[in-house]
Amino acid sequence: MTLRIASGQGFWGDWLEAPVRQVEGGPIDHLMMDYLAEVTMSILQKQKARDPSLGYARDVVPLLQRILPRIVERGIRVTTNAGGVNPQGCADAVAETARKLARWKRPMAVIGTNQPRCVPRAKLAAATPGTP
Repeated sequence: MTLRIASGQGFWGDWLEAPVRQVEGGPIDHLMMDYLAEVTMSILQKQKARDPSLGYARDVVPLLQRILPRIVERGIRVTTNAGGVNPQGCADAVAETARKLARWKRPMAVIGTNQPRCVPRAKLAAATPGTP
């Protein structure tokens, strides 16, 4: 069995057409999109400090809106760290977009990087599903 993994983003602000081309142009099973770097995290933290609903790479939502029908049709799985300092907010925004397109696939948000140091490691690895 062969697993075909494509990388569609290398940083926040990378060429948005790359993941579109990956999904539409080639046989892939999984799409990875990396948005985070140190400077990105500081920008996202400032955004979240101003508005608690922010703190994620917001361009992932219109990007997924554009390619989600093809992703669902082809059974492609997507993994991204676009959630930044607000992964649940990002998952909720993606879920809302999927509902509007009637292409529901439950997004997951891995929660834990904003937890205080006193939280046991086992709790840091918890995954929380997006709102259905």
